[in-house]
Amino acid sequence: MDSKELLTVITGALTSVTDPHYYEDERGFQGEFYAQLRMRMGKIALPQGALLREEYQKRLEEHGLRIRPDIILHEPFDPARHRGRDEGNHAVMELKRRATSGTAADAFTNLVAMIDALNYPIGVFINIDSSKTWAEAVPEVHRARVACLAVHLDENGEPLVVRG
Repeated sequence: MDSKELLTVITGALTSVTDPHYYEDERGFQGEFYAQLRMRMGKIALPQGALLREEYQKRLEEHGLRIRPDIILHEPFDPARHRGRDEGNHAVMELKRRATSGTAADAFTNLVAMIDALNYPIGVFINIDSSKTWAEAVPEVHRARVACLAVHLDENGEPLVVRG
C-alpha cells in the first residue's frame, strides 16, 4: 500500500470534519474523522481483507505490547495467511487534542512501540484543534515512518491541515 496515497486520503478526511463541535473533544473528533476516512478508503488500493478499526486493543500475550491505538488499518490475523501478528499491519494512528510536548511524546512512544513490535509501515500522529504537529519530537530513527499532522479551523471556519 502506498503511504503517500494513504496520507492524501487521511488529509481529505480531516478537511471534511467541518463542524466546530467536533473540535471540542478528542473522542467526538475521532468518531467523525473515522466515518470520513472510512468513506474515502475505497479511493486507494487496499490489501485483501484490510479493515479500518477504532481502538483495537493490543494484548501483551498476542501482540507483545498492551496499547490501544486510536485507529488502525490492518488485516485481521489469519494463520493461513500470516506467519505472525506482525504481518498484515498497514497503518496505526494516534489522535490528541491540543497536544502538549508531554502528550505528544506519549503518543510517539506508543506509535514507535507499535511500529517496532507489529511492523506497521506507517504511524500517523494527528493533533486536533491545533496547528502544531510536534514532528520535531519524533525520535530521529523513526521519522521516515511517522507522519505528523495537525488540523484546526481557520479564521473562516474552514479545516486546515498542517503537515510536519
